[in-house]
This record gives sequence, structure tokens and C-alpha cells, in this order.
Amino acid sequence: MQESMLILMTISRGLFLLSNMLLDYSFLTSKKPLWFQVLAFTLTWAATFIVRPFLSQYITDPFLIGYLVGLLFLVPFALVFEESVHAKLFVFFMVFSLSQLNFLLCLFLELLVFKQMVGTLILAGLLLELASIPLVRRYVTPHVKNILEVIDQQNPSFTFFPILSFLFLAYYGVQRTYLLSTFIPLVFCTLLIAFTYYLIAVSIDQTKRQQTLERQLALQRDHYRNLNDSITNAKVTRHDLRHHLVTILEFLGKKEVPPAQDYLKRLCSTYDDSSIPTVCRNQAADALICHYIKLAKQQNIALNTQLSIPDSPAIDDLDLCVIIGNCLENALEACSKVSRTEPRFIAIKAAITKGYLLVTIENSFNGIAPQQSEENFASKKGVDHGLGLASVKTLSAKHEGHCTISFDQSVFRVAVSLKVPENIAA
Repeated sequence: MQESMLILMTISRGLFLLSNMLLDYSFLTSKKPLWFQVLAFTLTWAATFIVRPFLSQYITDPFLIGYLVGLLFLVPFALVFEESVHAKLFVFFMVFSLSQLNFLLCLFLELLVFKQMVGTLILAGLLLELASIPLVRRYVTPHVKNILEVIDQQNPSFTFFPILSFLFLAYYGVQRTYLLSTFIPLVFCTLLIAFTYYLIAVSIDQTKRQQTLERQLALQRDHYRNLNDSITNAKVTRHDLRHHLVTILEFLGKKEVPPAQDYLKRLCSTYDDSSIPTVCRNQAADALICHYIKLAKQQNIALNTQLSIPDSPAIDDLDLCVIIGNCLENALEACSKVSRTEPRFIAIKAAITKGYLLVTIENSFNGIAPQQSEENFASKKGVDHGLGLASVKTLSAKHEGHCTISFDQSVFRVAVSLKVPENIAA
């Protein structure tokens, strides 16, 4: 019996570590090559077998030893992931605390049912935790990344929540007082902390959406201002056209062709062709893309569009504009770094095909790209095309689509698919 329980606990310890690592990778971005990540975590895992017997000479409680040994994984955490120190601490202790709560819950149920620790319910709880990771990545990861973004913006106070939660649960585990009167407050306090995480995430999400909406409204106001200026200019042009035609007619009536040609040339040179056309039927996307057409024109960058986006593609306008805006902003920045003697262009296409809105953006760039995997490259800060592409990937996953990135020596490509209802047609 003791031997079988020992085997179950060894397996459970391995699953606990695996589950924690998978959850950590769901929230954080690695900055090192795969071989370095494997080596760092493997060496730390091997170190636990050395540290555990050493600590057992001075500490008799196996739970306390487990908590202290688990803290060793802060070392590979600091080396492998690219987020700030506070963001890493937040994720480490949040994941550790939630897995710890799952362990304590299953342990309490074992003692309640079997009157002793047998390991079967603990193993079942860990397997259930592993099985829930895809759901966590889909529904929880975007909110956690929002919190990490706030933490990275010099707001480290959020880090104290998971640390306090970890200390609280560790204290309960070491006390070994598995009574209903102490267990219920434990669960209540832990759920309260989790609910606090949820409220923080929702608040941050609402704030970001409000900021995005305000930027979108500003773009639309600018777009409508440009349209109004174009209409005014057109009225002035029509008003002056009669005088220009009379002047040209006088030149031609006197057989003075060269002056007429010169007048026409000067008239054409003063023609204002800066009006911004309508590029698609979706008003939000149209205003945003026209804004970038204006910016591209100011930098002598050709921006070509081939868009078939309906008025209401059943995709949140804010999400759609975040995706298009991030891609165009990155493309514009990359093109600005291409020599003016080389072709500088941006091409954006969008259409609904087989139940998906497909958006593809190609642009010229200087060919300098980091030798990293697509995932790391797409989210690495400080690299032209990395800025914002992490948000594009998150939003494409939210709408049951994909984001693929490719590039060659001079052209960078981003393709995004977003699922739309079958009854939506371009």
C-alpha cells in the first residue's frame, strides 16, 4: 500500500510540475532557443533531487520542503521568459497558488472520504488541471496578458496578490489542520482572490477597449474632415473651372497653342489630388485604412488596397481595427526604414471566403529579421513587426481564426483569418 502510494505521489509530483510549466508558457513569452529552455528546466528539475534530501536534514515537514524546492524554478523563469521581473513573479506565484489550491482540495477530499492520504484523488485532480489548459489558453490567457501589460507599464503592485495567495495556501498546507471549519475559509479567500483577478482583468479590458474606441472615433473625425475638405475643394474647382476654360478658349481662338499648353500644365500642377477615397463599406475599417493611406502618402510609400469588407461582418469593429491597425502600423514603420532608392510599398487585401474574413498585408522591408521562431518573432518587442502582432494573434484566436507570418529577403507578409457567420457575404 505504501509503495503504491509512493508511486502515485511521484507521478503526481511530475504532473504538478508539467501542469505548472504549461500554464506558465500560456501566459509568458520565451526569449531563448528551445535547447536552452529544455536545459534550464531540466537542470533545475535535477537540482530538486539534490536540494530535497539536503533540506530534509533540517526540515521535517515534506510540504514545506516541497514549497521551498518549488521556488528553485524561479531561476529558469528569470532566464527563459522575456517579460519584466514583476510580470514573471505574478505568473509564477499565480500558477503555483492555483495548482497548490487544486492539490489541497483533492487532499482534503481524500482525507474526508478515505480517512487517509491515498493519492488517487490528487492524481485525478492534476489530470483534470492538465485537461483544462486548452480552455485556460483560450479564455483566460488574453485577460492575464492584459494584466501583465499593466504590470510591465510600471504597475508592480499587482504582483503582491499571487504572492500573498501563495503564502496563505502554504501556511495552510504546513499547518496540516484539515478541518471543515478551516477549509471553508481557505476556499472562500482563495476564490475571493481569483475573483479579484477577474475584476482587475475586466477593468483593464474595458479601459483598453475605451481607449481603442476613442482612437477610432478620432480617426473617423479626421476621415470625415478630409472628406469635407475634398467636397469644399471640389466646389471651388467647379466654380473656377469656367474661368479657366474661358482663358484657354481665348488662347486657342488666337491660335496661341504654346501659351494654352503652358496654362494647362500650370493648372494641372495646382490640382489637388490629395482627397482620400472610400476603400471599403465598413465605416470603421474605412476610416482607419484611409488614415494610413494619408500617412503613407506623406512618406512617399505606395499603399494599395483591394478590400471587400461588408458593413457588418459580425466581427467587433474594435477587434477588426486593432488587427488592421497594428499590421499597418508595423508595415508603415518597416517601409520607412527601406532606402528611398528601393521600392517601398504596402498592399492590403481583405475578403470573405468559406466562412472566414481573410486579411493579408504585404510590405517591403529592409530584410533584417531576427533568427527566431515565428511565435517569438511575432511577439518580440523592439522588432519592427513584433510590435502589436501578439495582440493580432490573440484576437485571431478569439475569433476562431489564425495568424500566419512569413517573409523573404525584401517582403514581409501577415495573413489573418477571422471566422464569420455563414450568412455573411462580402
